[in-house]
Parts: sequence; C-alpha cells; structure tokens
Amino acid sequence: MAKPVLMVGTTDSFPSIEYASGFRAPDPVVFLKSGTENFLVVPQMEFGRASRTEKTVTVFTPETLGLEGTARGRLGDWTFGLLRKLGIKTVQVPVLFPHGVAKYLEKRGMHVFIAKHDLFPERAVKSSDELRKIMESQQAAVIAMRAAIAYITASEIDSAGYLRARGKIVSSESVREIISRILFEHNCMPKDVIVAGGAQAADPHEMGSGPLYAGETIVIDIFPKNLSHGYWGDLTRTVVKGAASSFMKRIYHAVKAAQQVALSRVKAGVNGSTVHRSVINAFRRRKLLGNHEDRSTGFIHSTGHGVGLSIHEAPSVSTAEGRLKAGNVITIEPGLYYPGIGGVRIEDTIVVTNSGWRYLVPCEKKFEI
Repeated sequence: MAKPVLMVGTTDSFPSIEYASGFRAPDPVVFLKSGTENFLVVPQMEFGRASRTEKTVTVFTPETLGLEGTARGRLGDWTFGLLRKLGIKTVQVPVLFPHGVAKYLEKRGMHVFIAKHDLFPERAVKSSDELRKIMESQQAAVIAMRAAIAYITASEIDSAGYLRARGKIVSSESVREIISRILFEHNCMPKDVIVAGGAQAADPHEMGSGPLYAGETIVIDIFPKNLSHGYWGDLTRTVVKGAASSFMKRIYHAVKAAQQVALSRVKAGVNGSTVHRSVINAFRRRKLLGNHEDRSTGFIHSTGHGVGLSIHEAPSVSTAEGRLKAGNVITIEPGLYYPGIGGVRIEDTIVVTNSGWRYLVPCEKKFEI
C-alpha cells in the first residue's frame, strides 16, 4: 500500500494541493492524501471556504485538532496534530518539502520519506474542464500578443533608429504596459512578461528594458495566470520593426522550421526526448546548434514543458525520457540566441492527441513588421 502523501506550504509553492483538494489560499496549509481520502488543515478563518470546495476533503483547523497556545500558529504542530489524529506514522513528501517541518516530525517519531517520483502524475493529463481553463488563459495571451505587435507595427522609425509612437519612444516597458493592461482586462495576472529587444533578446529570461530599435529582434513572451481558476497560458513571438539583417532572417526561418519539425513529431506515444532531438537535428543541419563549450550561444534550452496549474510542469519536452499522452498540454518553443546580437524564440501551447496535436488557441506568426 502506498505511503500517505504529505504537503505543507502554499498552493503557489505546491499546486498539487489545489489540484487534489480544490482549495487555494495565499497562506500555508497542511495537505494529506491517505488512500482515497484527502485532508486539509487550514487557519480558522479559512475553514468555511475550504469546506465548500468542489472536491471531497475533510477539513481541520488547529482548534479542531486540539492544539493550544503557540502550537496553534506552528505548521509543524498542525502537521503532527493531523498525523497523530489519523494514526499515521509514515509519510512520503515532495523534494521541496519544508526541511524544518520534516525535522520536527522526525523528532516526534514520524518517518518522513522523500518521494523519488511525481506524487500526482495524473496532473499531466488534462481533463476537458482543465483544457477549457488553459484555453481561456491562452486566449488572453493571444489577444495581448496581437495588441503588442500591432503597437510596434504602427510605430515609426526616427533618424536615430528608435521606434516612436505618437512622438514617444517605444520601450520594453511601454509594450509590457499594453500587454499587462489587456491581461488584467481578461482576469489574468501579467507575471514577468518578457519584451526584450536587441542584445537583451539573447538571454531567454531577460524581461527587457529601455528603448526598442528598428532592425533588431524583439522577443515577446506572455504567460498569464488566470486569477479565478489558476491555470496558465504561454505564448512567444519574435518580431523586427523594419528590415532584419540577413543573419537574423536566417535565424528566424531556422527557428520557425525547427518548430514545424518538432510539431510534426508530436502525438501520443512519442517520447518527448524524440521531439527535442528533432529540434537539435534541425539546427545541426543548418549549422546553428551552437558550441557545447559555450552554453550561451545557439539552442540553449529544452524544446518545451507542460502547462497547467504551474507554468512549468510535466511532461518535459527535453532530454528527459517520457512518452507523451493524449491530454498533455505542452509548449513547443525552440530558440536561438547570440550574445551581443539578439535572439529568436517562437512558442505555441498545444494539446497532444492520439493522432497528433492541436492548438489551444492559434496565433499568427509575423517577423518583419
């Protein structure tokens, strides 16, 4: 019989708590899955809301566990009190489980084992309701992307090469402001939106700052989280206002072709590493893979990742082994990066099917605008 699963933390740090219990809160809680039963320990003020979740869960508070004094405010005591009440002495926990709580339990005779596997692998296959929620977030990303690209397209190029809109310099910040406003209008959180131009685009996770220039690549990466249901979307496009250099044209077309190669490999039963290798081989054939000794140049990240209650979750489309399943929601996002010059990334979020894949929400691809 599998050991009970224990998680202690916020639903942001452990989205599986929300997945299994249907409860989301900014403050830490204790979650336990024992067999087919789920248990929560929440602050007294959250008892009513936690008791009304869509999923079947037994809810306790420190008070109903019989805790007194300072023990009512300590997560270690909440956890020990729950395990003691249920007569459980052995649990398995995720790798990122709080060390202090684990040591506290062990001092009181509990056996805490760190799981070597995903404790909720079923999260990787999305239900129709989850697909609807991710699609809602992805739709917000698409609308915001179209608005951002339209803003850059309508800008003018001044004599110094700056982009200007209504006389003002177009910057990473001004484009990000447009994106953020639209995402908020669609009940989504605009967390760490990337608008990186020129040399800044050579760093995949550089958010970008300052003026944007003609002739340079601008990487726009939008990954909104819906504020109501917590599911994410993910979308990246790369554009150039004006004429791109022959080198960057070559890079863009190589990335776009590599994405098409990867998408042609996607279907249920295919190993994610096979999809990833197809991108590597596509770049290698064009002599654009990069140097293994210089990890900042060329193709320097995985091909994709799962999307759901976390922006990065299973399955991985990388060197890691693992077969894709129908209902997986993944990104396909090859990119090429050149320090001091710029970068290109194209990313779509798709759902895997038995015969291939489909877009959650399609979004056109433009380069020179």
